Amino acid sequence: MEFRLLGALEARRDAETLALGPPKRRALLLRLLLENGHTVGVERLCDDLWDGRPPPSAVSSVHAHISRLRAVLEPGRGREERPTLLRSAPTGYALCVPPELLDSVRFERAVRQAHELAADGRAGEAREEAERALGMWRGTPLLDARDHRFARAETSRLEGLRLAAEELRTTLLLREGETLQAVTGAERLIARDPLREASWAVLMRALYLAGRPAEALRRYEEVRALLARDLGLDPGPALRETQLAVLRHDTAALRPPGRRAPATARAAHPDLPGRAAELGRLSEVLRSAAAGRAGWAVVSGEPGAGKTRIAEEVAREAAESGWEVLWTRCAEEGYPGARIPDRQLRRLRGRLEQLTENTGGAAPRPALYVVEDVHLASDDVRGLLLTCARTLRETPYAVLCTVAEDAGPATERFLAELAGRGADLIPLAPLTESAVRLVASASASASASTSAEAACRLRELSGGNPFLLDQLIRHSAVPVSGGRVSVPPAVRSMVRARLAELSPAARQVVDRAAVLGDRPDMRRVARLGRMPVDEVLALADQAVAVRLLSWTEAASPYAGQGYRFPAGVLRLAVLGELSPVRRRTLRTDAARALARR
Repeated sequence: MEFRLLGALEARRDAETLALGPPKRRALLLRLLLENGHTVGVERLCDDLWDGRPPPSAVSSVHAHISRLRAVLEPGRGREERPTLLRSAPTGYALCVPPELLDSVRFERAVRQAHELAADGRAGEAREEAERALGMWRGTPLLDARDHRFARAETSRLEGLRLAAEELRTTLLLREGETLQAVTGAERLIARDPLREASWAVLMRALYLAGRPAEALRRYEEVRALLARDLGLDPGPALRETQLAVLRHDTAALRPPGRRAPATARAAHPDLPGRAAELGRLSEVLRSAAAGRAGWAVVSGEPGAGKTRIAEEVAREAAESGWEVLWTRCAEEGYPGARIPDRQLRRLRGRLEQLTENTGGAAPRPALYVVEDVHLASDDVRGLLLTCARTLRETPYAVLCTVAEDAGPATERFLAELAGRGADLIPLAPLTESAVRLVASASASASASTSAEAACRLRELSGGNPFLLDQLIRHSAVPVSGGRVSVPPAVRSMVRARLAELSPAARQVVDRAAVLGDRPDMRRVARLGRMPVDEVLALADQAVAVRLLSWTEAASPYAGQGYRFPAGVLRLAVLGELSPVRRRTLRTDAARALARR
């Protein structure tokens, strides 16, 4: 089957387009599709379909529409058979279809792939992928629900992704020298969204490279007046830098980079798929330093996100290119080896003094300084780094810092000043499903290419965290077709250490949440423990602080808002710490509470 959301809603089975019925039924199907398999309560469906003012017959109307949709989606199902697509739950309904059956999901993945190809310097392939993604559009997305509030945020998000894909295609046209087509494409983008500054920047670059610099400057004045009139704002940094490049006739800054792959990404390690964009940004930092302008970057992420691995890859490539590489690993005060960074700090200070004193003669050798775990650094280390950022600007050196998330006020002030002085702050997002599949296929234990089903399961269990993924692959903990999953020993030890940091009451909340699933409802946790919801939420925040739970905002309908276990294997490890009797008791209580509702 296939569901098409990028236009009027269509559901197709093989080559047959299914008859979905009247508008309200189509809007109901869209509402369930946007939940990505999660249950939607009947009351919520009524509120969403009637925009907060459901009539008295709304519930019976929803039940009737569900019955008709089941007949269309599963025509061969017997009366005694349970539905497999449109399932019932005690509180509502869930449409359980793989995400790849939605053209909106395939479009989003294609856009992401196009950006990754472009970052790798593969302009032709990136353009083909971007055009393939844009070819999926048939009109206004979620057209059948355009008058409903529940569809507005997702419609806006998809439209933004479409504009980003068209901007990428226009930039790739510039990269391939097709300036006239790029000008036309940029003009279309501006006509659709006149306040989108990125589109104006692309147009100015295209006009300049087409031999029309005066018109590029005129268009800058046009957008500057437009922003001042409609928003009361000045143009942002990207537009201002584009204007300066046109005034200086800086063709190198205006022309997109060619097909040459970034220096630090040309020999991508198999353990680093999905990190091409980050490696490309770090390559720009090194190129800036090689040209005599100091470059700064900060790589941040949760434990196990791969910060050290990326720093090692960049340092290896820099050393192979003849750079001097210094490495400082900061340690928490009181830990063994905590004084080691002091010696490295003296060496770093001495090397920087040499660079400062170099006023002529031969060009100094480029240098890369890696400062790992800068959130544990002493005030001396941070003070020296800030002094370098303020004073040593026209010097061939680069500094790469790694930092944990939620590093504390002192580190946040340090990072804020670095960002204000041009440092590139690079957060490491979880690995995508395609990247997980590449890692699994490249592992020594993989005898063949990992299936899409196994990659999806690995992504769910690891949460896209490279460390957890590596442990699962090393211990062959994931069966290809479901079944029981064994928790790797390293993960079990990590979870035990995090549980030990919780208060007894917070531990009870985590135990009950683990029984309820990967996305526990804290109201149900409160009912199971006979506790006030506010108290449960405060205790859940303790679990968030030690990274056993996380809070996700509703960035899109595909990722609901609420508490969740960041990785499925963490929840399994928590369950493994319960005694069989305790686990059975909690599950029985949960089942009884659900039955009472």
